[in-house]
Amino acid sequence: MIFSSSASVYASHPGFSVDEESRLVAASPYARTKLMFEWILQDLAATGRMNVVSLRYFNPVGCDPLMRTGLQDPTPTHALGKLIEAFQKREPFMVTGVDWPTPDGTAIRDYIHVWDLARAHVAAADWLLETREPCVVINLGTGRGTSVRELVDAFGSVVGRPIEIVEVERRPGDVVGCYTTSDKARRLLGWEAEKTLAEGIRDSLAWTRYRDEVLGDPQLTIDLDEGWVDVETDMNVALR
Repeated sequence: MIFSSSASVYASHPGFSVDEESRLVAASPYARTKLMFEWILQDLAATGRMNVVSLRYFNPVGCDPLMRTGLQDPTPTHALGKLIEAFQKREPFMVTGVDWPTPDGTAIRDYIHVWDLARAHVAAADWLLETREPCVVINLGTGRGTSVRELVDAFGSVVGRPIEIVEVERRPGDVVGCYTTSDKARRLLGWEAEKTLAEGIRDSLAWTRYRDEVLGDPQLTIDLDEGWVDVETDMNVALR
């Protein structure tokens, strides 16, 4: 099994860099569910009945570069999603919290392109089938922390104009964030992130134009005799 875990399980650390051995603190219900599932899978793997890799994602951005699929939620609440919304509505982008103990006062994230995450899953599956390790945790990130202000600047470079911001108070439940080196992923899986933050921003913007056309309104029909699940969308995709 490959489990989609999360960087949200990490406590804040000096310098904001974490690895797989860093202290864990579930600061939200979402993070607690991730930790609970990791513990359950660790116990199950200890019985010898399952081999597990828990991939702790940092902050996914982008979409399939060929625009076949992407973020399902049309109104995401993460920083890049809100930035795209503000840009499309020609409104200022709200920077929530400017008093964090970071170089520019805004929170830190590690933005990784989902295509790099997809590549990591393939590498993890191949590695697990070969090694049959009982249970392993691996971080997936770029090794670079990006502040909210830096994200806004990168977005402005991609769209070709500066983005107006408004500084407001922190939201309840916000955390300063962290980033990770992916030394373990590189050593075990032969994997490292390749795509840039600018590519993630460009693909995310492009996906907003294609999303409704690609996803449409799926209608599922199941043919139990043939073992097919046909998902009819605007692209008339059939999956087996």
